[in-house]
Parts: sequence; structure tokens; C-alpha cells
Amino acid sequence: MHQALSTMPALTGSLDTDENALAWAAHDYGDTVHHLPTAVLRPANAADISTVIKHAGEHDLAVVPRGQGHSTGGQAQAPGGVVIDMTALSVIHEVESDHVVVDAGAKWSDVLRATLPHGLTPPVLTDYLELTVGGTLSVGGLGGASHHHGAQTDNVLSLDVVTPTGDVVTCSPSTNRSVFDAVRAGRGRNGVITRATLRLVRAPETVSWHKLHYNTIGQLIVDQRQLVTKGSFDYVEGQLKIREGEHVAELEAVTFTGTSSGSGDLSGMSFREAETQAVTYWDFVDRLAPGEPVLRDVGLWDSPHPWCNLLVPSAAAEALLHHADRELGADLYSDFGLVLAYPLRTDRITTPLIRLPDDEVVFLVAALRYAPAASPQIVTAMHEANGQLISKTLAAGGALYLDPL
Repeated sequence: MHQALSTMPALTGSLDTDENALAWAAHDYGDTVHHLPTAVLRPANAADISTVIKHAGEHDLAVVPRGQGHSTGGQAQAPGGVVIDMTALSVIHEVESDHVVVDAGAKWSDVLRATLPHGLTPPVLTDYLELTVGGTLSVGGLGGASHHHGAQTDNVLSLDVVTPTGDVVTCSPSTNRSVFDAVRAGRGRNGVITRATLRLVRAPETVSWHKLHYNTIGQLIVDQRQLVTKGSFDYVEGQLKIREGEHVAELEAVTFTGTSSGSGDLSGMSFREAETQAVTYWDFVDRLAPGEPVLRDVGLWDSPHPWCNLLVPSAAAEALLHHADRELGADLYSDFGLVLAYPLRTDRITTPLIRLPDDEVVFLVAALRYAPAASPQIVTAMHEANGQLISKTLAAGGALYLDPL
């Protein structure tokens, strides 16, 4: 135990130093970085976080918040410091006609369960809903609707924050703006978000979900660029993957029935074939949920995930995706891996700490790799492949999203 912990002021919550707590805090979804902290704080309130930050600061101990631990490179770990288990603060406080107030440890799935009965939804959701509000707000939070509404951090009305000096403040675009801009996409290093007031919009009951299949990556890129420029669909996301031995270039284009401002028009596009279905809004936004037990069954949920997330200028996207497509396969992705390609309009993303390429349309390209357990050689090869993607992206004027600290 670090000597500083013996003089820690009294807390309402708990400060855990047992082996299981420390091992838990040294593991994340990436499973490639494992830094043990000195302690894990499970706070009862923001005052506990303030107390620990002030005391840790006097003893040069790092304090880092952690949500669901879905980081892939140790970003929510605190070597020799204190990890805050933010899931201890997970209350959804109120749902109003245009906003919801939630603790930072609440999951987006639970936020939706609270807002959808009122016919409301946050405008931007990440693909996987079992992440905490504070977790995605600490990195930005991009999704298939970001070409309309920006990042999740662009849809925050106010935040309660514990600053790096331990002060508890409320911040917004008009109050304590410097704190507001520092913590949104601040990786938890510029203060700890404890509560958020999030913008809500009218939720559709159903969506029209098109899966469009392409012969070439070039056609996929051109259509994505045109769709987000015109605002034709509410949700747009491209994918490259291998399924049943075949390379697949696919575009998901989704219209939110009854609430959409787009045309939903597929005419003039270059896809080879289309699959269209009408599903409930919940079934669409929670569409990844059935995949989790499958990955657990085959041992790929708790195994290493050397993922790579990049922001790529539009002009460089096709070449990078061709490179990614050539390396698709079991060796560098497993049978379940894929490459995502979200088109984003940069004029819709205003969060200062999200670094964007200098282009009107950019692509979030994510190489989602799954390594078998106890396979260090495969993990090394995946990291090397990521290094090539990163080098090509930076050379083209792109940037890393969710880069290691």
C-alpha cells in the first residue's frame, strides 16, 4: 500500500486495495496493457472524488476515471495511482422534454431505457450501448448520426466536474467554459465528469434499415460522401469484412421513420444489391447486443483487441481502405473482425479537443481486430499492421482517434 493511502481523509464510499480490485483496474477491453494502480476508488458522491484528487495531488499520485473499461490501450489505467470506478455513480436523475440529467457512470443503454418511454433519444449514439456516458464524453463519442449532429460531446448542455485541483464545478457553454472545453474529449486527464445534462430529440418508433452491397470500395466511398453531404439518411456507416470467404463492402443507410429530415432516396447510388427491413428504433440502436454472447462463446470477448481508430481525409480514404481490405482475414482480424468507415462532416463537430483533418468530409476508419487468447505473436502482428495504417493516415494529413496516452 502506498504511504499516502494511510493518511487519506474519510470517505463515504470505499478505497479498495485488494488484489482483485487492482487486477480489475489493470485490465481493459484491449487486454494488451496492464498497469496496476495503488487503489480503486468506488465513490458514493462527487465529494469522495474531490477528496481523493486533492490528497493524491499532494502525493504526486495520478487519478484516472474508468467507466466500463472499454478502452483498448490502457487509457483508463493509472500506473501506481488511483482508478475511480465511475459505475458506482449511475443514477438517471430526470427526463425532461429536451434533456436528461444522468450520472457519468450510467450506461447509454440505461439512458435510452429512461428516455424512450417519453419518445425521446440522444441524437448521437455509439454502436455499442453498454458504455458509460462519462466514458464516451471523455473521448468524443462518434456514431453513424454524427454527420448530422456532431459528436456526443457536441450535444452536452452542461456537466458537473471535479477539476484536477479537486474543485467541484458546473460547466457549460456559458459557465466555466474553459473547464467545459477541457473535459469534453479530455480523456479524463483534465477533470472528472460526474454528471451530465444531455440534449434529447424526438425518437422514431421504427427505422427503415438498408444494407447496401458494393462491387468496389471506390463506389462505397463516393456514395457515402454524397449521402452525408446531402443529408439523405439519418444514419450512415460503411463496413469492410470477410464473410463466408468473400470480401464484403457494405453500407448501412438508415431513415428514422417519422422524424427524419432526409429524403431517404436510394436513386442514383452505385450499390449492387440492397437488403431493406423495418425494425424498431431500439432494435436498431441495440443491434450489437446479440453479438456479445457469440463472442463470449468463442472466447473472443475477453481476449486481446488491438483496435485502431483513425480520422482520415476524404481524399485518402479509398487508398487506406484498399490497404485495410487487403489485410482482412483470420490472421489479422479473426473470423469476426471488420473495418468500419464512418463519413463525418467536420462542420458538425465543434468539440475543441477532437482533432480533425482539414477537410469538409472525413472518415472515421476503425480496424476492429480480435486476437485469440494467449497469442502474443498474433497481437504483435496486429499492432504492426496498425502501425502501417497509422503511418499512412498521418502522412495523408489524418489523425488518431482514441490514441494511446
